[in-house]
Amino acid sequence: MFKFFRNIRQNLIRNGQTRRYVFYALGEIALVVIGILLALQIDSWQTERMQRKKEILYLKEIRTNLEDDFGNVAYSIAHNQRKDSIIQLCLTSILEGSSDAESMMTILGNMPALAEFSVYTPNRVAFDNMLSAENIDLISNDSLRTNISKFYSEGNLLFGMQDRVKDLTRKFVDNTTPLLMNRESIELIFGKSSEFDSAEDLGFRKNNTLFGDLFGMQRNLGFHTAYLQTYQEEILKLQNQIEGFLTGSE
Repeated sequence: MFKFFRNIRQNLIRNGQTRRYVFYALGEIALVVIGILLALQIDSWQTERMQRKKEILYLKEIRTNLEDDFGNVAYSIAHNQRKDSIIQLCLTSILEGSSDAESMMTILGNMPALAEFSVYTPNRVAFDNMLSAENIDLISNDSLRTNISKFYSEGNLLFGMQDRVKDLTRKFVDNTTPLLMNRESIELIFGKSSEFDSAEDLGFRKNNTLFGDLFGMQRNLGFHTAYLQTYQEEILKLQNQIEGFLTGSE
């Protein structure tokens, strides 16, 4: 191809067709410039296409993470609601039970549930991978990009509340376990009599610490559940926005 163009130029010069040679040279330059521009445009198209593929991949991964989040939040909410009903049963037993032994047995029988807590940890894998690769700007929709960043920023606020859930549960267990080692429980668990104080001696129905720990756990569970329910709504909103964007992009 280059030899062909060179032969044309040489023929024009030999024949003294200077004017035609100038026009030809300009045309050749224009072709080169057009070729360069086309190459640059093709490269730009390819880069844009690769960026859009990465964008779609990141959003699909975030969508999958959000699906996991929704299920995990639902589990924590259900756990809190079950535990709340058990705490209410224990509080009622203290307030309305016929004896300290009855209240003690109610708490003892429900200790496995009372000693448990369920905290939610957001699945940030896709978002953190995108951040570490400095690819957050790949999300072309400004509103979607802002909402994703805001969602994962607000997720950090959850940890302080959930630390309180853990602390109150552990405090209750530490304060209550010694009380549960009494004459009635020892006989029930080990089948032996002992010189331990009885439930009545320990005053289960008059123990301010025991009642306060149960009440504090219950109130904290209520706040935690309300926050998780609001957070679950935010997950759904972001899921729907991502789904709408992906549907329009495919």
